[in-house]
Amino acid sequence: MGGQRPLGIPTVRDRVVQMAVLLIIGPIFEVDLLPRQYGFRPGLDAKMAIRTLHFGIAQRGKREVVDADLSDYFNTIPHGELMRCVSRRIRDGMVLSVIRQWLNAAVVERDENGERRTTEARDKHRGTPQGELSLPC
Repeated sequence: MGGQRPLGIPTVRDRVVQMAVLLIIGPIFEVDLLPRQYGFRPGLDAKMAIRTLHFGIAQRGKREVVDADLSDYFNTIPHGELMRCVSRRIRDGMVLSVIRQWLNAAVVERDENGERRTTEARDKHRGTPQGELSLPC
């Protein structure tokens, strides 16, 4: 913990396409999420999660809080498993193809030493660049 992972910033065009896809598929996955799952959801943020925890502790007498952080998880997401998860809910081949292209696209980023590199040097079967839109799968 405490480290930073490289930030891969998509182009404006890629960002527009990503947002369009998210607007289409977001509601499909939203119905699967529990009300208290706050990460990467529209209209929910960290402050709301903290307020919910505070309410649970102060008003309901709860005394335990579990803090979990999946260290470096986005860099380890297996593409195959992610695509299997997404394809269970999304059948449109064009949308799946676009998502696959995002996962495989090279992105210029800085490594832990501040050196610029492309993601082509990374494992092509796992990991998603930070700064990309996240799939709620």
